Amino acid sequence: MIRCNNIQEQARDLSESICERWRHILAAGDFVLGEEVSRFEAWMSQRCGGGYVVSMNSATDALLLALRALGIGAGHEVITCSNTFVATVGAIVAVGAQPVLADVGDDELINADTIGPLLTARSRAVIPVHLRGRPVDINEILDICGPRGVAVIEDCAQAIGTTIKGHQVGTSSDAAAFSLHPLKTLGGMGDGGALVTTNPAIAEYARKARNHGLQSRDEAVLFGINSRLDSLQAAAINIKTQHLDQWLRRRREIAAFYDDAFAGTATGTDLGRGRQGSSYYHYVVKSRKRDKLQQHLAKHDIEATIHYPIPIHRQEAWRCSQPLISLPNTERLAQEILTIPCHHHLSDGDVEKIARAIRRFDSR
Repeated sequence: MIRCNNIQEQARDLSESICERWRHILAAGDFVLGEEVSRFEAWMSQRCGGGYVVSMNSATDALLLALRALGIGAGHEVITCSNTFVATVGAIVAVGAQPVLADVGDDELINADTIGPLLTARSRAVIPVHLRGRPVDINEILDICGPRGVAVIEDCAQAIGTTIKGHQVGTSSDAAAFSLHPLKTLGGMGDGGALVTTNPAIAEYARKARNHGLQSRDEAVLFGINSRLDSLQAAAINIKTQHLDQWLRRRREIAAFYDDAFAGTATGTDLGRGRQGSSYYHYVVKSRKRDKLQQHLAKHDIEATIHYPIPIHRQEAWRCSQPLISLPNTERLAQEILTIPCHHHLSDGDVEKIARAIRRFDSR
């Protein structure tokens, strides 16, 4: 079976290096917020053009603490999209704010046109999601939010390596949240995340809040949470950073091959349409016969998955707690999208097999 992710192969390839690094940590007893964590934060800061980096347990916590740092809570509205992982909206609800969901364009991304009509006097932040590693037009969003005093927090959970004009996304707004989950292009062996910001006040708050609000071992200056990145995860990530650019190049090579192979077909190319700067965390095609296409690929030992089949506003968690809404484009796309394999462990033969199978399905 050609898998949609390469989590096992990646772990196998790097297991010797990771275990060797872990043995040093075990001997030193440096388990939480240690040297490996500082090394990762320094690397991430350089990757993000010198911004402040606060590592933590997850991108979810990075969103949560960014919202708290900006004073966002009860009585405030935060605009985001519905075709994202539930954590994006979950962080908004967790701080007591009201999530407001915008529809998306045919590229699956929210934009200034879909956000603009939803801005009100209660709007305090917008969370654009760089879904699948595709760069949102962040400058247009900043242009409509800035004059209104509305903060912008970028959800970069899937966007390590995603760039705009050569610069890593997540560096133009008030703050950004990155995921280090094992399934991500750059992930640990367990949960992890990072908050990135150019605002020293947000960074200072997040650095204390991730560690129970402690200023020293015995002094708490605020009530925070337990969201520390441990040294074992950081060590694994630090090894993977050495390979990241190579992995990203391979994803882009595969995506370019797919773009050529699917041009003019009924399925068509990735919904990002070759958008400059995409890191291709997912390569997603669209088909009105999506379920049959998925079954067809499975018969040829090709795994294809759906991210995300049920938009958040159609989830029970939303329906039992939030106003019912309709998002026509989001709903339509959820019925047609299909993620096909696009990662660095695919051979040229694998990629050609996937392309042939899809073209054969389209020609039937």
